[in-house]
Amino acid sequence: MMKNFLTLLCLSLLMVACGKDDPTEEPTRDTGRTVLAFFWADNNLNDMLRTNVSDMIEGLQTMTEPATLVVYWDGTKNDRLWTEPTIVKYTTDGTGKINGKTREDIDAMQTASRATAVDYIIGLGEVVKSYPPQVSTQTAVVTTVLKDMMAAHPSQSYGLVFGSHASGWLPTLTGRSIGQDGTTSVTMLIPDFAQALRETKVKYDFVFFDLCMMAHAEVFYELRDVMKYCFASVLDIPGAGAPYKPIMPYLYKSNILDGLKEAGNIYVNTYLNNLWATISIVDCDQMEDLANATREVLTAHQDRMRSVDTSDLQEYGCARYGNTDFVGNAYDMVQYVETLCGGTAPAAFMSQFDKTLLYTNFVPEAYPSYYQIDSEHYSGIGMYIPNSSTTGKYALWNTYYRSSIAWYEAAGWKATIAAWE
Repeated sequence: MMKNFLTLLCLSLLMVACGKDDPTEEPTRDTGRTVLAFFWADNNLNDMLRTNVSDMIEGLQTMTEPATLVVYWDGTKNDRLWTEPTIVKYTTDGTGKINGKTREDIDAMQTASRATAVDYIIGLGEVVKSYPPQVSTQTAVVTTVLKDMMAAHPSQSYGLVFGSHASGWLPTLTGRSIGQDGTTSVTMLIPDFAQALRETKVKYDFVFFDLCMMAHAEVFYELRDVMKYCFASVLDIPGAGAPYKPIMPYLYKSNILDGLKEAGNIYVNTYLNNLWATISIVDCDQMEDLANATREVLTAHQDRMRSVDTSDLQEYGCARYGNTDFVGNAYDMVQYVETLCGGTAPAAFMSQFDKTLLYTNFVPEAYPSYYQIDSEHYSGIGMYIPNSSTTGKYALWNTYYRSSIAWYEAAGWKATIAAWE
C-alpha cells in the first residue's frame, strides 16, 4: 500500500514539474485588437510617413482604453533618424501615457528631439527588433516581418495599416503595385502581397490602405480569404495621407465596421475644400459572390461588349499634367455594368454589389480638377476592362492581367474573350 502511494506521489510531482517547463505553452494574448502598421518609406514619402507615425502616437494618447500599435519602418538609406529596418511597439494605458511615459514626458522628448535631431519616435517606442538592410517588398520579408510584429504583441485579432506608394493591380513595370523600396521597380505585385498575408495564417480584421488606387475589384478579390474588410481609395491619395490622430481610436472599436466608417468620414472631411479624397470599405467575404454576379452579367451581355466606349466611362487612372501612365487602369464598375446592360444594372448584380461595398465617400469639389468625381457615375469600386491592344502599356497590362490576376477568370472576362478581344 505504501509502495503504491509513493509511486502515485512521484508521478504527481513529475507531472507538475513537466507542466512548469512545457516549452509549447503559448504566451498570453491581448483580448483586444492590435494594429500593425507597415511603412515602406524608402522613397520620397519618407518624411511624410514619419509624420504619420507621430500622428498615430498622438492618436493613441487620446484613447480612453488600453491599446497597442506595432510599427515596422524601412526608410531611406540616408535617414539618420531611423538607420535600419525596425519594429517598434507603442502601448497606451488609456490615460494618455505611452509605454509608461506621461504626456509631460513625451512633450519633453519632442522638445529635445527638435533640438538634438534625435527621433523621439524611436526613443518613445519599445524597439522590438531591428534587421540588416533588406528589400521589404519581397514576399518572404513581408511574411516574416508581420509574424515578428504579431509575436511582439500576441493578440486576439489584428488590423493592418500600409503606407507607401501603390498603383492597385498593375504590373510592376508600369506602376508600383504596392510598396516602393528604393526605386519604382522595387515593389510588390498584388498576388504576391496576398500570398505574403496568407503565409501568416491569420485572417485580419481589416486592412487600411493609405496608398493610391487600391479600391479595385482585382485587389479586393485577391484578398478575399485573408481579410474581412478593406479600406481603400479608387484614386490617388494626397501625399500627407490619413489624418491618423483623430482616426486611431476608431481602428480599435469592437464594432470595427462602424469604426472604419467613421474613419472614412474623418478622412474625407479632412480634405473638403482643400484637395481630394475617395474612400471605400469592402467586405472581402462577399468578393466571391460579386465575381459570380459579374460573370453572369458579362456572359449574358457579351454581344454588347464591343459597343461600350470606355471614353464615356468614369476613369480612375487620371491623366496628371500630361502623365498618362495610369490612364485606363480602372473604370467605374457599376457604370460599366449599366452601360453594358443598356442603361440599368441588373437587380441581382446590384443586390450583391450592395452587400459587398459597405461604405463609400468622396470630396465632391476636388482639387486638382482631374480628381473631380462625377457623382452620378461613381460607385466606389474600380475595375479594369481588358482589351485587344497589342501595343504599349496595354499589351503588358493585358498579358499580365490574363496570366496573374485571379479576377480575370473569376469575373468572366476569360469566358467572354471572343466577344471583346
